Formats: sequence, structure tokens, C-alpha cells
Amino acid sequence: MNDSGPERFGTVTNWMTRQPAAVAEDCPLRTALERMRHAAIRHLLVFDGERLSGLFSNRDLNRLVGADPRAPILAEPVSRVMTENPVTVAPETAITVAARLLLELKIGALPVRDGDDIVGIFTISDALEALLATLERPGA
Repeated sequence: MNDSGPERFGTVTNWMTRQPAAVAEDCPLRTALERMRHAAIRHLLVFDGERLSGLFSNRDLNRLVGADPRAPILAEPVSRVMTENPVTVAPETAITVAARLLLELKIGALPVRDGDDIVGIFTISDALEALLATLERPGA
């Protein structure tokens, strides 16, 4: 790997989570939240059949219901509060480009699209892991 320019941190494919958690648009919010808690994740991809239609994060729900576990909205489908048509990146996208998108758009995750297929998710945590790995590398 080149030690200068965007290539020095690698590409999204080196750091993304493969086979990210996903739900259908009609999944009740309560079920989606339970799945996120159980898997210790903050983002779920939302699909309409085979098509990525949105991204659901704990932030999406928190802005609506706060910490009330009995909020009536939790029976609603995830499509009600998801971020529609999320920004995506390709697996070969440089980490620096993907991290800049996360920062500038003030978002926590980018689905990774290879053609029509969603092959992963790249999060702020992934960007930090890449940065730390580079900085902690001997001779860095």
C-alpha cells in the first residue's frame, strides 16, 4: 500500500462489515430495536424485497420517542422512520473518501453497494478502526 494519498488507509472493502443486519420495510420498530440491541449494533439496512430502500439507526427512533419503551410508535413499521434512499459507496472506495462522506453528511453509516448488490456496511466505527490501525502501525 502506498503511504501517501487516500490509498494509505485502504478501501472500504477492507474495513466494512460483511453481511450486515437487515430488516424488511414492514418490520415493527420494536422488533428492529430488539434485533439491534441483541446484536449490539446501531444500524439496520431496510429492504423492500431485494431493493435497499432505507437505513434505520437508533438515532432515527430516539429523535421521535426518546427513551420511552412503551411509545405507541414502536408498533409502526420501520419504514415510518428510516432514512430513505441512503447514500451508498462502492467496495473500492478509499477509506478517506468514505470517512469524509460520513463526516460531511453527519451520518453514521454507508451501505456498501457492488452493482445492484448490497455487500456490507461501513460505519464511523469502521473508519476509526482503519485510522487507528494506520496510526498504530510501526513506523507510522
